Amino acid sequence: MFGLKYIKADPSTHLMLFKKGNVIQEGVGVSFFYYAPSSSLVAIPSNSKELPFVFRLQTADFQELSLQGQITYRIEKPREAAKMLNFTIEPTGQYVSDDPKKLDERVQRAVQVLLRNHIESMTLKNALTCARQLTLDLKQGLASIDAITSLGVGITDVSLTAIKPTPETGKALEAEIRESLLKEADSAIYARRLASIEQEKSVKESELETEKAIQKKQQDLETSKLEAARLRKQQQFKINQETIQAQIEDEKQLEQLVTINAANERARGDVQAYKIQVQMQAYQNIDIEKLKVMSMSGMKPEQLIAQAIENLTQGDNKIGNLNLSPDLLLALTNRQDGSRG
Repeated sequence: MFGLKYIKADPSTHLMLFKKGNVIQEGVGVSFFYYAPSSSLVAIPSNSKELPFVFRLQTADFQELSLQGQITYRIEKPREAAKMLNFTIEPTGQYVSDDPKKLDERVQRAVQVLLRNHIESMTLKNALTCARQLTLDLKQGLASIDAITSLGVGITDVSLTAIKPTPETGKALEAEIRESLLKEADSAIYARRLASIEQEKSVKESELETEKAIQKKQQDLETSKLEAARLRKQQQFKINQETIQAQIEDEKQLEQLVTINAANERARGDVQAYKIQVQMQAYQNIDIEKLKVMSMSGMKPEQLIAQAIENLTQGDNKIGNLNLSPDLLLALTNRQDGSRG
């Protein structure tokens, strides 16, 4: 009524009332009455805004890649933003220009310039693995770039969600990396085979050393056995020599004994011969008939019978034939048995 209006801002909007180029009233979430014909309203959003981006950039080795991420920012200095862009609104709350939309473009452009400057100084492989460092550089660069600070904008967060090469380059890199991985796998296989060969070599060497040690032990054992056998033979030889020496001594003693026995036998024979000689000399002076009678004195009956028969075959009493009947022999035999009994 008569140009007097009422406006109420929400808690996320910084509302300013301008009259004659001066700020009459301002604040976040304020409400007031104003005279529309002589007043201008400026509404600047104070909440944070998430701005996604996707840029296609070129690396130092002329390879194209895609960077995808998100910038979170808010207008921290509303008056600075109001000086640079037109945030004037109509009583209905609609912006009178497209400047508020251009803020996103300016922020995106600043981010793109910083990313381009960094990516153009990197090779493709380095760029694909520098997301963390690139995020830190973006935060520091955006905080000091004039195109951002002059708008009163503060960057609250920067995140890079993806850094991707073109599909053809990605396949080539995948093939290269795959080949590298296969080479590493082959190297690992060869290394395992070499390690296995080395281990087998060590095992063979250990087996050979063990076999050598066993053979040496066997040789030492055989040497010990031969030495023991030699000592036994030496001892046996010594024992045999001692036995032979003892036998020689025994034979010598036996020889001495035989010699002594022979001497004794000769001495006894000489004595016996002397006795017989003496007797024979004594018998020479005795009549033969008397000697026969003396010799028969100690004979047995059968000897006497034999002597009588012998006398019948000699001398003057010799007879041509002598017949002895069985009865006579039996009688003589029975007589001899009876005389024995």
